[in-house]
Amino acid sequence: MGHLRLVDGLRAVAAGLVLASHVGFWSGASQIDLVGGLVARGDAGVAVFFAISAFLLLRPAISRGLDGAQTPRSSTGVYAAHRAARILPAYWLALVGVLAAAALIPSAGGLGGGERVLAHVLLLQGYTGEYYQSFTQTWSLTTEVTFYVLVPVLGAVLARVLSRRGGARGIRSLLTATIAIGLLGLVVQAAATAWTRAGSDGGAGILATSVLGHLAWFGVGVVVALLTEARRRGLGPLVTRPALVAVWSSRPTLVLLAVVTFVVASSPVAGPRDLAAPTVAQAVAKEGLYALFALFLLAAAVQEPAADTPAGAIARAGVTRWLGDISYGVFLWHVLVLQVLFALTGATLFAADFWWVLYATVGFSVALASASWWLVERPILTAVRARTARDTPARA
Repeated sequence: MGHLRLVDGLRAVAAGLVLASHVGFWSGASQIDLVGGLVARGDAGVAVFFAISAFLLLRPAISRGLDGAQTPRSSTGVYAAHRAARILPAYWLALVGVLAAAALIPSAGGLGGGERVLAHVLLLQGYTGEYYQSFTQTWSLTTEVTFYVLVPVLGAVLARVLSRRGGARGIRSLLTATIAIGLLGLVVQAAATAWTRAGSDGGAGILATSVLGHLAWFGVGVVVALLTEARRRGLGPLVTRPALVAVWSSRPTLVLLAVVTFVVASSPVAGPRDLAAPTVAQAVAKEGLYALFALFLLAAAVQEPAADTPAGAIARAGVTRWLGDISYGVFLWHVLVLQVLFALTGATLFAADFWWVLYATVGFSVALASASWWLVERPILTAVRARTARDTPARA
């Protein structure tokens, strides 16, 4: 399977959307007119991240299943080592900065007890519901890591179903099951929202942000992986249904659909722009619209573009790979940058100028993320991959 350069660019888009949503929230711009609504819905970038993870991590198992499980799978140990190397070093580095800010900035709320620190070290804050002010976005990492733990089991199930039932039949069964599971995620969101409105003291929020609450977003990645791998073998809906083929094969159409979906999500149909509780219908609409947004963008990114097209130029550009590499760091650092900026400049929370805050946050976040990538993440990833390659027996 070749490296998909446009997916690198999509990671950068997702990180940029999340950054913009937090700048809009901290500055108060998300409450202003139509543009504020667009800024506020930048948290749709999390749905894109989840979909990318599911696509990339489960695609090899789907490919193996469609090939009759003839190709061996990577060991669980190698998989775990790669995931840990990708997530933890950069995370712990950013956490040091977060803890320093919590201790030194009077308005940051302090370090809290040892249990709070330990929960963050172990990436369990999504289950405790307690966050540092400059690390609130990391609820999604708890959810992501939980999904990582499930991937070996999910991959084995996918490969087994496809191997035993045959390509076309297996694809149909798994697409149906994945869509049903995604709809279950919407039901969980509805239940969590109803629980919140009934007066939950935190359990509803934990449920809403869990893997169960975002089954639809992860399901998008599985659907795209199933369709993509089936199409490569001349199977599935992308071969047999001309209307679907026409839409799927048109990258501009997919991007336009993503934009339209995002605009709809920025309207009141998806609920409040602040932390006020939405209605059940609004919560379900937001979750579903974000899933569609991720679906359209991921479908556009996973298709290798022709070299002589604008998409091909973007895919080949070094800046696309670089932005993809540092996107995780931008995600980790940008809220801390916001907190420090507001503390040092005396800017008023919810009443600051959006543009200068955006420029400063982007600049400092990119600088910190680049340093993290070149000095910490890249060397560790290279070393772990080299070590696991040496320790993995040669395959025929």
